[in-house]
Amino acid sequence: MATINVVDISYHQGTINWEKVKAAGYHAIIRCGYGDDLTSQDDKQWKRNANECTRLGIPFGVYIYSYAKTTAQAESEARHVLRLVKGYKLSYPVFYDLEESGTQTGAVDRMKKFAALIEAAGYKCGVYCNKSWWDNYLSSLGTRYPLWIARYNSTLGMKADMWQYSSDGSVPGISGRVDVNYCYRDFPAEITGISKPSQPASAPQPTEKKDLGQVDITYQAYTDRWWPPVTNKSDWAGKGDNVPIKWLAVKVSKGSIRCRVYTRKSGWLPYLTFGNSYDLNDKKNGILGDGSEILAVELYYITPDGYKYKRVHYRVSAQNNPNFYADQVDTLKASGMDGYAGDKYRFIDKFQAWIE
Repeated sequence: MATINVVDISYHQGTINWEKVKAAGYHAIIRCGYGDDLTSQDDKQWKRNANECTRLGIPFGVYIYSYAKTTAQAESEARHVLRLVKGYKLSYPVFYDLEESGTQTGAVDRMKKFAALIEAAGYKCGVYCNKSWWDNYLSSLGTRYPLWIARYNSTLGMKADMWQYSSDGSVPGISGRVDVNYCYRDFPAEITGISKPSQPASAPQPTEKKDLGQVDITYQAYTDRWWPPVTNKSDWAGKGDNVPIKWLAVKVSKGSIRCRVYTRKSGWLPYLTFGNSYDLNDKKNGILGDGSEILAVELYYITPDGYKYKRVHYRVSAQNNPNFYADQVDTLKASGMDGYAGDKYRFIDKFQAWIE
């Protein structure tokens, strides 16, 4: 078969002119979201991109960026995909994007669990990773799943079904740089016509939320020094005297808390996940921040079983003016970029959180 040109995209590419993409001869792999099955973690352009490809007859598949460290979280990520692809006809597989630092251990088992649920719903499931990940962590999967490899080199140097050969591509209809790929397998002919049940036959259905009892969240803020830890809603972290919070530490008594911050220097930093401890001396993985002013915060609480959620609330006060910005955010209600507390212009000088 002839090599097919494929573009993979997410909300980072903004509003795409899909007529031009089609005219240029590209197929597409669209990011539907990232991580657990939360609407706030749906890709903000997913629905438009999928609808446009459907309208124009552009063959497409999907990928989800994985943050899972447990098989329960992998199941949640599978449910995330199945919720979003329902009603769409995919021509390419659902790809599980495995590349997040710190998730290497157990990746093979999580891939198998994720794929089992995707395949049970009538879809083909593949794996995406870079060549190093494949060689070091995933090669035992063999040829069981369609393989999509990222390697920015003049040659791929291995056998795969798709090759992401550059992140600096230029495609008509897409503003700025974009990932570009070669596909060596006739997925559209393979998958077209697969009957997909309207409800995944063997995917686990939502269960009632378990009563975890009291769950405490403890947080600590650094302005010009580390201030004492605060538990639950008993007080604010930070002095509130017009000195910005530059580092933030968070932990929970049960389960885990997934967090990220938006800083003056770097914008959104990568998500970090904490359990019942944090390390104030570890500025890379032990606390949140980069030493510049923190401008926004985002939190998700994950129960001990890995994917059911209780409510975590959090709010901030900016520049010692509680009436200016003290919005309360709730992870069960947050949607899209409304899922954070902060305004990304004025620094935060007080922070508060609690779980119910």
